[in-house]
Amino acid sequence: MAGSLAMGVAWMRSIDEAAQEAHKAAWYWGGSGGMAVGAILVCLATLPQAGSVNIPSWIDGRTDPAAYAATGAFAMLLLMLAGYIVAWAWWWLRRR
Repeated sequence: MAGSLAMGVAWMRSIDEAAQEAHKAAWYWGGSGGMAVGAILVCLATLPQAGSVNIPSWIDGRTDPAAYAATGAFAMLLLMLAGYIVAWAWWWLRRR
């Protein structure tokens, strides 16, 4: 993780200002939007009706709480990444 962070910092310093702004805006708006969608899903999971939903674990079929927590964290990360991609593309399309 430390190596990945160091590479990310070096990469951000090497790209031009427009690309830096595109990535910063995309992570802020897209990541926040994806996290908001994930938060809504978390809130819906607290409803009584959610008890009858069988959600498969993405970790080797495990059904313990840690596996479900990891599945939820990974799903949240995927939602944030999807939001980032949409916001990044939107940023560049607006400035073409």
